[in-house]
Amino acid sequence: MALVTPPVAAATALPFEPGPVLRVYGMRRSGNHAILDAFLRNAPGGNAVFFNNCKRAQDPVGTYRSLEVRGAGTPVKSDAPLADRLAYAGRRPLTLVSVEDAMPGAKATAIWHENERPVLIYRSFLNWAASLLQKIKGNARYGPVERMRIMTQACRTYGAALRLVAEPGDILPVLYDRWVASETYRGDILAALDLPHGDLSLGSVQRYGGGSSFQSEARVPEDLDSDRRASALANDPEFCVFLWLVAHDADMSKTIARHFPDDATRLLGLAEAAKMSMALPDDGARPQ
Repeated sequence: MALVTPPVAAATALPFEPGPVLRVYGMRRSGNHAILDAFLRNAPGGNAVFFNNCKRAQDPVGTYRSLEVRGAGTPVKSDAPLADRLAYAGRRPLTLVSVEDAMPGAKATAIWHENERPVLIYRSFLNWAASLLQKIKGNARYGPVERMRIMTQACRTYGAALRLVAEPGDILPVLYDRWVASETYRGDILAALDLPHGDLSLGSVQRYGGGSSFQSEARVPEDLDSDRRASALANDPEFCVFLWLVAHDADMSKTIARHFPDDATRLLGLAEAAKMSMALPDDGARPQ
């Protein structure tokens, strides 16, 4: 799906002059911030601005949830005027704009200039779903029904992400599972974005979004079992019910199978286990 880039708004309205711009899309719990931190660590000249969790297709300056600025200028206080904070990054810094839980449309708009590059971060289905459910469970406001609503809604957007990966067009897909496992892959992604790749490490565990859903105490990525999240919830009733629903959605299960065949096979097995665990007692008792 190729992106159509309409005319760009006048740059004179901006409070700073951005350099390379990466607009990064990704579902929550997909390793977004681990990868974004690597982009920041490899910013040309060390100068970077990061607009975190912005609204899709809107000006990040007015919609970001948090702002991070890295540079060699004179440090300024966090409550200083925005223009002063942005000036700390110097002239034409690498500019990252993250958009969570929303995918670009077929006519994604470049906000600042025609060289803006879209990136899509995604993660294998079972580990993504397990991590998201575990995170949601930590919120006392949500009961099982509300959690299932959130999971199924997120699953629809996740499916849209996989369809974009299948036909990426101008979008650069980045698979978190490969990113964690391969230094070569990390270097290839940075090279594809025309970024220096002097630091190919995994960096430190990022605290955005509360850090790891399962291992909140972890401080270095090597301590994370990010590829075993589904196994940790294999006997969780809510996780099994969710997987049962996904396994019986023909379009979604086929989409997952095209990208993650091993996940699709495990999905069927876990869904069958869920069916057995939901069977009625032998005495034939029925809910009243």
